[in-house]
Amino acid sequence: MHKAICCVLLLFAAAAHGDDPRHQEAWLEFKKAFAAEVSGPTGIYAIQDMVELDADQSAYLPQGSADSLRWARTAAKPAAQVQFKDGKAHIRGPGIEERDLLNPMGQALALPSGVSVSATLLRGKILKLWLFNPTLPARKGFKALDYYPYDPRGVINATFQGYEQPVATSYLDSRNQTGTMYVVGTLQARIDGRTHNLKAYSYRNDWKQIDALLLLLRDRTSGRTTYEGGRVVDIRIPKGSPPQTITFDLNTAYSFLCAHSEFFNCPLVLVNKLDVALEFGEKYPPLLSEPR
Repeated sequence: MHKAICCVLLLFAAAAHGDDPRHQEAWLEFKKAFAAEVSGPTGIYAIQDMVELDADQSAYLPQGSADSLRWARTAAKPAAQVQFKDGKAHIRGPGIEERDLLNPMGQALALPSGVSVSATLLRGKILKLWLFNPTLPARKGFKALDYYPYDPRGVINATFQGYEQPVATSYLDSRNQTGTMYVVGTLQARIDGRTHNLKAYSYRNDWKQIDALLLLLRDRTSGRTTYEGGRVVDIRIPKGSPPQTITFDLNTAYSFLCAHSEFFNCPLVLVNKLDVALEFGEKYPPLLSEPR
């Protein structure tokens, strides 16, 4: 995920004021692209199964109809096998051209059975194998993500105190697995008439590689009109050194992905808690054709 988000973040940086129409235009592009990722044939609501592999482990898809397929650790005559070895995720099987699912990482491969598979790395060492069924979004009754109306007051100009050496922070994620992120600095932002000091995170600890900050937020809307665990704002920055000022848009706040699928690892414990109602960005639950 996040391809849709990253492709429009630079548009936000180009506009310095909340009433600049480019912010709303970029927000509309953000929603359109993110919706395609969520509801498409390999989007969040199309995830049928996921399995995690350590090095030198394999997972199999047995023979069967698309709706019945799940990852297995063994299979007599598998429709597909994925082996995680030497940093590569080799897939092979009848009618499948052998390839490395990590090259490029996250790109889905359609299988003869009608499902698709992709692979990503968790913390650089655990392989996550995704199984997608393109019929699932419709069967789940998914219609669309729900958002607050665009509000220019959500565009925030903040000062940023970057840490020369980011601080490692260990956490227990939504799947009860231990992870590490880095506090890379503090954003001082005035929101709803109050000044807030907000921790900014990254999965990297080298400013030569850091090109985005993660702002993790809970507020008075959490558990009411937005996801209880919190929301995320991705902030694009230039690589090299921490900037002194940053503009971000709360209208692009989106739910932690584990709000929509149990298969994601979300760092819910690292959220900044604000005693204000941030009526911007994604609401929760999404719009469904039938009650959840």
